[in-house]
Amino acid sequence: MPWSQTSPMHQRTLFIADHLRGTRSVTELCAERGISRKTGYKWIDRYIRRGPLGLEEQSRRPRHSPRETPAHVVSAIIGVRQRHPHWSLPHRATCRAGRNR
Repeated sequence: MPWSQTSPMHQRTLFIADHLRGTRSVTELCAERGISRKTGYKWIDRYIRRGPLGLEEQSRRPRHSPRETPAHVVSAIIGVRQRHPHWSLPHRATCRAGRNR
């Protein structure tokens, strides 16, 4: 007998369907599925805001990175590396410090 497997999207859809029936509380539904109430309420909120699309996996990648290296610095580094592919990291570090000119 094969294992029964369902996708996370299907499980979320079933959770929302049970919630919309209104026969059990969110706490009971979450306990039955082994998820936290915070997660249950998150799925309900996403469903209310976006419909079924709100239940799909969302990227965890940050929208921006405040400590990201500025583009002009990245392009300068790439330019140096392309002009001097034989330089090793220690050589670049000593040249930058003003030694070995």
